[in-house]
Amino acid sequence: MRKRSRTASHSSRDPDAIVFARNQRVCANEFARAVWEIVRNRGCRNQKFRREYPIPPYTADFCCVALKLILEVDGEHHQTNEGREHDKRRDRYLAEHGYTLLRIPGYQVTQDPASVRCLIERAIDERIEHLDPLTPVPWQPGERGDGSEGR
Repeated sequence: MRKRSRTASHSSRDPDAIVFARNQRVCANEFARAVWEIVRNRGCRNQKFRREYPIPPYTADFCCVALKLILEVDGEHHQTNEGREHDKRRDRYLAEHGYTLLRIPGYQVTQDPASVRCLIERAIDERIEHLDPLTPVPWQPGERGDGSEGR
């Protein structure tokens, strides 16, 4: 997740934010493109992800808005002291705004895409469970659903 300049507006519909996101999509590295292939077109647990999604003042690599789940593909710059400090500040900010973040090491995307898909699916499942803990009891064959079962 990259941070835009401090002068950028705090609206996700800000023209500068939109241009920034478009440019990031065009310049996506092989790791980001591989993750996009996993999640695009509701390809993972039927959840819609957006790439380079503005969450001012940051831009998420991938975001499932409905679940407030962010996927970050971490490259080399995340391994530096400066990168780790930046990630801590960003993670704290996003958590305060209700987002859950899954960081995926870039090398893992190309070396073991099946495990990356499993990580993403697990994060989706956990987020669904967290956001909707009261799942309805599944309909059972033989039930009419009209209240007549007890008569």
